[in-house]
Amino acid sequence: MSIKFSKAFLISGKDYELTPSITFHHPTIEEILSIDNSSSPDGLYWMYVHLLLSDPYSNMVMLDNMGKNYLKTSPYEVFILQWNHLEKEYQENRKTYDVYGINPLDNIIRSLQFFIKGRPYFKQGIYKDGTVIFYDETNHECQINKEIFECLHEWVKSINHIDYSDRINPADENARRILIEDMRDEIKKRKKKKKSDNEDTELLGNMLSAVSFCENGSITPFNIKDCKIYWLYESLSINNKKNYTEHILDGIYHGTISSKDINKKELDWMK
Repeated sequence: MSIKFSKAFLISGKDYELTPSITFHHPTIEEILSIDNSSSPDGLYWMYVHLLLSDPYSNMVMLDNMGKNYLKTSPYEVFILQWNHLEKEYQENRKTYDVYGINPLDNIIRSLQFFIKGRPYFKQGIYKDGTVIFYDETNHECQINKEIFECLHEWVKSINHIDYSDRINPADENARRILIEDMRDEIKKRKKKKKSDNEDTELLGNMLSAVSFCENGSITPFNIKDCKIYWLYESLSINNKKNYTEHILDGIYHGTISSKDINKKELDWMK
C-alpha cells in the first residue's frame, strides 16, 4: 500500500483516517511542546520522528554491521530491528529497569501513540507465516503491518517537510562501500565531540522564532501554539520563495540582472 498526501490536504491540518482503527494525527505546536514536562520537549518529538522514519540511509552503518544492504532494507525492517533491540535490552537488564519503572520500548511505543489517534498500546506479534505485525493490546483490529507502516512513514515524512532528494545515490557497489565508510568516519568524529551537533537541537525553536517575528503577521507568538507542524514548515518555505522572487524582480528592474537569463519558472513563488 503506497500513499501520497496532497499539499491541500496537509494544509488543511486534518487528521487522516487510514482504516477504521488507524487514524494518523497531525500535531499542533502546543501538542509537541506538551509531550512531557522536560525543558526540551521538542527533542523528544524529533526522537519520535526519527524512530518512525526508521530511515535505512541514516542507519546504513548499523545495517552494514549486521550484514545488511541499506539499499535493500525497508523502513519497516529497520523499525522491527529497533524494536527487537530495545526489547532485548529490557530482557537482559529487566531487574534494573523494573526498579526504576521504565522500559526501553517506552519511547518507540509513545512515538506510535503520538501520531496515531486513540493512544493504542502496541505489542509485537508474528503470524504463522513469519510475518511481523504490531497490534493494540486492547483492540486487535488495530494492527500495523508493512503496508500500514509505509503509510505512517509517509505521513510523518510529509507533515515534517522531510525531503531526501539531495541524498547520494551510489552508482555501483564500490560507491556504496565508499559511502558507508565515509558515514562510519563521520559517526566516529561526532562521538569525539564533547557536545552533540544534532541539527534538530534548536530546529523547532528557530522555526518558531522566524515565523513569529519575521513573517507577515498571520502567525504570531499569540496564536502559534495552535499551528499544525506542516504550517510552520510551509510558512517558512513559501516566504523564502517569495523573497527570492522579489529580489530577482528588483534586480531586473534596476538592470543588475537580465530578464533573458531568468527562467520564468523561478518567478512563480507559489510552487
